[in-house]
Parts: sequence; structure tokens; C-alpha cells
Amino acid sequence: MKLNIKSCLVAGMFSLTMASCSLLGPIDDIHPENVLDDETVITDARSAEIAVNGIYEGWRAKSSIYNALFLRTGVMQSSSVSGARSFLTGDIQDDNVIVEETYIFLYYIINQANSVLAALDKDIKGRSEEENLNYQREAKFNRAMANFMLLRLYGEFCNMDSQYGIVLHDAPVRDNTPKARATVRQCYTSILDDLKEAEVLPVKHSSLGTVAMYYGNYLSAKALKAKVLLSMGNFDEAYKLADEVITKGADEGIMLEPVYGDIFSSFQSTDLLFYPYTMNNQQTVAGYRYDWSAGAGNTLRKIAALYPEDKRYAWAFDAENMISSYRMNKYQMNDNVDKVPGNSLYMLRLSEMYLVKAEAAIRKPAPDFTAAREALRPITDRAGFAADFVDNVADKDMLMTVFYQKYLELFGENFEDWFDMIRYNKLDGTDWVALGYVNSWTRLALPIPRSAIAGNDLLVQNP
Repeated sequence: MKLNIKSCLVAGMFSLTMASCSLLGPIDDIHPENVLDDETVITDARSAEIAVNGIYEGWRAKSSIYNALFLRTGVMQSSSVSGARSFLTGDIQDDNVIVEETYIFLYYIINQANSVLAALDKDIKGRSEEENLNYQREAKFNRAMANFMLLRLYGEFCNMDSQYGIVLHDAPVRDNTPKARATVRQCYTSILDDLKEAEVLPVKHSSLGTVAMYYGNYLSAKALKAKVLLSMGNFDEAYKLADEVITKGADEGIMLEPVYGDIFSSFQSTDLLFYPYTMNNQQTVAGYRYDWSAGAGNTLRKIAALYPEDKRYAWAFDAENMISSYRMNKYQMNDNVDKVPGNSLYMLRLSEMYLVKAEAAIRKPAPDFTAAREALRPITDRAGFAADFVDNVADKDMLMTVFYQKYLELFGENFEDWFDMIRYNKLDGTDWVALGYVNSWTRLALPIPRSAIAGNDLLVQNP
């Protein structure tokens, strides 16, 4: 594999700073010939840049988990993705192809980040010490995001005292050495440690002078940290950090788009805090987007019906003004087909920070409903609600209102609604089955893939 890596480097097969050759194998099938050679692959500034950009490329490698969870939360009506229907029924087994594929691709990103970190632990020709450190911080940002996603998918992320975390790796995997799962608390500590280092990353700019939010930076690191703190139950700090991202984002030109649809019309939307770059068909993430042709799921339609004035749902499925070949207007990525330079992987948005801030304000030890309403107001104003909408919501109804608004704001993007459902159930006892929003309430944590357990005798299955 060393020769293949070097060929990729020499041939320059990384378009617009995105890697186009895979450098690592699956986490359960990694052998010495399939991994980065830490001594030879990164030798100068250019090869360092290519290796770091290869981490970002990993986010667009697989996408089946998206539609599977869109089915589970009622966002999507149906899916042709193999294994997705099991998510709708809750009968998710440890040999489900989506369960295994997602597990592997997230550990791929972690292993790529760890390989880059190992390779950068030296002076790099043509790069200053600070530039080298920033590359390491970018790797740690991506590692934190992958670990957080793994924890929320495969661990008991809402229980700080649970032993069912994930397997943590802080060095490249070179063999099949067995390793046990870390506790949930240990997982959060590792994630926060990585984000603490990433919080000093400067915002990069493109050659045109626009902010390049397809790279990790201090805003995306703090935004991710706010979400982590919300999941941990540290609502005071989640509130403060979300507010800081909103405030400091404005200084960098990151602010809410005045028109909701404009978020999705260009990969340079001011609402985006982190989105791996793409052009044309350089990803498989878009491969399953044609599932939207069946229309919105039952839950999405039910929640949208609660708010007939809402513009977001109506815009996304406006048949008369459909601009996306995927039949859902949030997905305009394929500029070869749709002739618009869109983006289709919305991993962190500024809008979400307003919603994190609103929920955290209510859940704080000293609830602040006024602050929650003011955080929610810009979101509902843009969505077409009356100016006094949030003022007329009773305190007792505010949490569910925040949930509904977040669901309508982010549906079909990053499956955050599933994690919100778990949190609301654990903290408030919300019965989503009784509400008719999900079909089952089993397998809240996905099973660890059978193949992973077979190769690691210290790995314990979820209960």
C-alpha cells in the first residue's frame, strides 16, 4: 500500500484539497500494509496538507446511516438502502449492514486522524511549528467529532455513569490487539480534551477571501463542544458556549441567512459552521438521496401540520419550485445535474446553536425562559412565524416547542432529531411511541457489529 499512497501523492489525486484515495482499511481489518507510513508519507508541507485533508474526505465516504435514522425518526417515508427498514421497526441486529458500515467508517476517520498525528510529531519541512500544531488540532477536531458520533450511536451517551462507552484509540491501529470499551465518562473526557486543543484553530479563508468552513476551526470546535456539553447534561456551560459561538461567529461573517432556502443554495452559506467540501459526484453521501422521491415521513408531516405557517417544510418539498434532482430542496449538491454549486452534508450549522442555547436555557439549574425565547425567536421569525409566537408559548410547553422547531429546522441533515428524542425521553420521560412519532423504542444504542466483537475478545456487546 505504500506505493499506492506515494502514487496518490505524486499524481496529485487530491482535487481542491480533498483526498481522493483511501489510505486506510476498516478498523477490524487493518494490516501494516494498509496504513500510513508515519516516517515517509508526510515529508513536507504539501504532503502534510494532503494527509490532513484526507481526514475530511472520510466524512463523505458512507451515508447509509443517514437515511436509516431519517426513517427511524419519521423524517423520510421510505428507503431503498439495504438494512434501513430494520431501523423503522427497531429490530436492529448486530449483523445489520448499516450498523457495520457506519462503525467501520467512523473508526476509519479516527485511525486516519491518529496516523496523521503520529506522522506530524516531528518538524515538517516548509511548515512552522505553529502550522504543524494547527494540523494536529484539525486532526483532533475530526477525531472528537467521530468519537462523539460513535458514542451517541453505539453507547449510552445520556448516562454519565454507564460502562457502555466506545473503544477509544489515541494511536494508529497497527494490529488486532484486543481493547475494552471505555466508560461514557471517559469517552466524554477524551472528546473534550481534543476539542480543547482545537478551540484555538484560526478560521481559514479561501483564495476568494471567503471563510472556509469546510476546515475545522475554533468556531466549529466550540459549536461541537456545546453539543457535547448538552449531551452530558452540563446545561450552564452548553448555554454559554452556544452563545459565544453566535457572538464570535458574527465577527467572522457567520450569521443566520435571512432566507431559509439560501442556506442550501451554496456551499458558502453564512449559516454553516462545518461542512466537508464537495464538487460533482466526489462522495457517496448523495448516493441515497433519491429516497426523498417518496416524500416526507409521517412524523415530519405531523409536526409540520402543527405549524401551517412554517416556511421550511413547505420550501423543502415545494413540487412546483423543485430545484433539486433529489426531490427535496435541501439537497442540491450535484452541480453536474442541478447546475447549482450546492452542498449536501450539513454537519454543524449556526442555527443549531440558537436551538442548543434555547434548550440549555430551560434545562439549566436556574431555568431562564426569557433567554430561551430570545434564542428561539430568530429561528421562528425566519421560518415565517408571527413576531409574538415565542411570547405566547407557555413555560411548560417551551421544551417541546424547542424540540419541534429543531426538528423542522434540521430535518434531513444530520439526524440530530434521534439524539434529541433519546435525551428528551431520558430527562423528561417523553413517550415518542405514544405520540406516534416513532414505531418502536428499542435499540436506542446500536449493537456493536458482530464482526467487531469477533475480532476483539475484550469488546462487550450492548445490553
